[in-house]
Amino acid sequence: MNVRQSGLTLIEALIVIAVMAVLIYVALPGLGAFVDNQRVSSDTNDLFTSLLLARGEAVTRNSAVSLCKIDPDSPTDCANTRPWQSGWIAFVDQDSDGDRDAGDTILETYTGMGSNTVVTAAGFANFVSYRPSGSTNTGGSYTVCVNSSVARNIIINATGRPRIAETVCP
Repeated sequence: MNVRQSGLTLIEALIVIAVMAVLIYVALPGLGAFVDNQRVSSDTNDLFTSLLLARGEAVTRNSAVSLCKIDPDSPTDCANTRPWQSGWIAFVDQDSDGDRDAGDTILETYTGMGSNTVVTAAGFANFVSYRPSGSTNTGGSYTVCVNSSVARNIIINATGRPRIAETVCP
C-alpha cells in the first residue's frame, strides 16, 4: 500500500519565503510614498475645510470670523508662538483683531496634525480673518508638507476663496 503525502519540501518553503521577501522589499518604498500622499491630502483638507467654514460663517453671521494658531494644551486661546500644525480654532471675532477674547464664540477646534507634518504660512503668520463679505484681511497661502517629501499649497486670493495646488516642500 502506497500512501502519497502532500506538502512542501524545505527547499520549496525557503524559495517561497525568499520570493515574498523580495516582493515586500520592492513594495515598501512605494507604500511609504502612498502613506505620505494620503497624510498630506488629509492634513491639507482639514485646514482647507476650516477655512471654508470660517468664510461661510463670516458671510452667514455678517460678522468677522478668524482662525488662529493654538496650543493643544490650551485650545481656547490663540498662541502666536505655536506653529500652525499644532492646531487652530475658528471663532467669531467681534473686534476683528485676530485674537480670541472672552466674548468670542468658538466655532471649531482642531488640535493638531501628525508629527511629520509642517505647515508654513505666507501672509497669515498668526491668524487669518474673514470679513462679512467673505474676503480676507490679506491674500496669502499655507504650505502643508509631510516628511519633507510631498506638499500641497492652499492659496487664498483677495476675495477669500481658498484653492489647493500641488507644490514642493520648502
